[in-house]
Amino acid sequence: MIRMRYLAIMIIVLAALVSFISFSSFGQEKKGQKEGYVGSESCKECHPDIYNVFKKDPHWNKGCESCHGPGAKHAEAQEKGEGTGVIFTFKNKTAMAQSDACLECHQKQKALFQFRRGVHQLSTVGCNDCHQIHGTQVTQNLLRGKETDLCFSCHGDVKAKFYLPNNHRVIQGAVKCSDCHTPHGSRNRASLRNLNKFDTDACYKCHPEKRGPWVFEHGAQKFEGCGVCHYPHGSPNRFLLIRRDTRTLCMECHGLPHRPGRPGSSCIICHNQIHGSNFSSRFLQ
Repeated sequence: MIRMRYLAIMIIVLAALVSFISFSSFGQEKKGQKEGYVGSESCKECHPDIYNVFKKDPHWNKGCESCHGPGAKHAEAQEKGEGTGVIFTFKNKTAMAQSDACLECHQKQKALFQFRRGVHQLSTVGCNDCHQIHGTQVTQNLLRGKETDLCFSCHGDVKAKFYLPNNHRVIQGAVKCSDCHTPHGSRNRASLRNLNKFDTDACYKCHPEKRGPWVFEHGAQKFEGCGVCHYPHGSPNRFLLIRRDTRTLCMECHGLPHRPGRPGSSCIICHNQIHGSNFSSRFLQ
């Protein structure tokens, strides 16, 4: 009898414990569930084509409603034939409104946190002008196409410079626009990457031998940057120089040469350490 009594008590306690755990879990689930959210599976019923593609998208783990907002009222409105209802859509929205939806998650990333101050945002270019939101990772970073083609679609004047006789080999695919520029905004001129206050670090990434440090520095390069003598995208002149004649370029800062020499002679015949020198204040070899 005693054993039967203990067994009955154990069964009652076990049943009460299971009920308590189930009730607690149910309460937590209801408490954690966001009001008005229906889940991505509900979106599938009306948008199967987008849903099937979105399953392969890096945003899939976030769900449809992370960008479009709660879908319950939208679903009810669709059933009643009352239009889209209360839900955020990217159609007919300003570039700022579109980008703000993306920045809810992405502004925490180091490369993107300055997007709101960037030239693209200020020029009414939104995230989905360059990126496809519902898509598979067929291109890096969900770009709508090849990076250079996207840039050239707005910057046709820059594209033309890459066809000049001397150029950075962007058209050929050896260099990308984003190697020098950040499309998501920065505090630097022309959204250049990794710059110091002299706006030249983007050049030194590929041309470290020109950086120094030098005992005798060329003031033009130190204070004005590489662009004082070179075009960054392309030039009809060798070394991407902004003048065909090197003497003419030097004379813009240094005035008349101390020894004019014969026509066609160049200052860098003697002053050939023009970017800087550890031995000569006149940049002689």
